[in-house]
Amino acid sequence: MAEYLKRNALDFFAESENDIKNGKYNLAMFHLEQALQLALKYILFQFKGSFEKTHDVIRLLDEVIELAKNENLRKIRNDEASTLEVIRESYIISRYFPYSVDKLVVEKAYNVTKVILNELRLVE
Repeated sequence: MAEYLKRNALDFFAESENDIKNGKYNLAMFHLEQALQLALKYILFQFKGSFEKTHDVIRLLDEVIELAKNENLRKIRNDEASTLEVIRESYIISRYFPYSVDKLVVEKAYNVTKVILNELRLVE
């Protein structure tokens, strides 16, 4: 289960890069949210053998921060709260509603996601 979560998180992250290159910013946001959500669930599974059944990446990140006692993640969480909120909202919005997002917003979300995945030691 854990390796499946990790592999899918990395695949979604790679797909977001392709989406950005191809100007598919709404799909990039969806893929970034999925990458972050699955990466956090992977880490939680490593810690506890389970994870909460939620799509809320902020709630999942907060739980990882508490379990890992990771102050770098806490700083990212606090400094990038508004970007994390956009990523969280993209899960529902991009799936069910007409949705467009600015390239700069997507690039910021990509960078924040990459920093978190790096801190989780899933990407370099």
